Amino acid sequence: SPAHRTVPSLGRAAALIGALVTAGACSSDNGSVEPRAVEISSVDGGATTLASFEGRPVVVNMWATWCGPCVAEMPAFDAVAASTDAVAVIGVNVGDTADEAIAFADELGVTYPIFTDPDGALSTALGVNGLPATAFLDADGTLLDLHQGAYTQEALTAAIAATFPGVAP
Repeated sequence: SPAHRTVPSLGRAAALIGALVTAGACSSDNGSVEPRAVEISSVDGGATTLASFEGRPVVVNMWATWCGPCVAEMPAFDAVAASTDAVAVIGVNVGDTADEAIAFADELGVTYPIFTDPDGALSTALGVNGLPATAFLDADGTLLDLHQGAYTQEALTAAIAATFPGVAP
């Protein structure tokens, strides 16, 4: 079944990201690649896929250095990531170089894993059309929800609990 998507108006960020993805990419039935199969780059230059996290739920936060709400929510993701091993929490930078992304995350004190989406393939596969965006994938790598907009720590904790019943962050 198609994933539920909430899409608030995000002004400039939506326009910029909208330019990166095609209109068809926003549809869940467009025949695009499964999100778990898309390669993302680690900031040290390696590559992985979301499939490498299979076996436990994963929360994927899509962000950019120029996105104010993204930056504001990063401490919440860091706190939640530090509070649980039951759910993998990762950040995936969109639109910055790996060096820019890691320097920025380091400056903020972020400790959860940071990756990049250099060609926008993961953004397209998830149907992201604005930042910040947070994808919730089950332990099998199936996209359960895509939330567009910023989270507070409390709201993120509640979303994880609601999306993954029985998994306490």
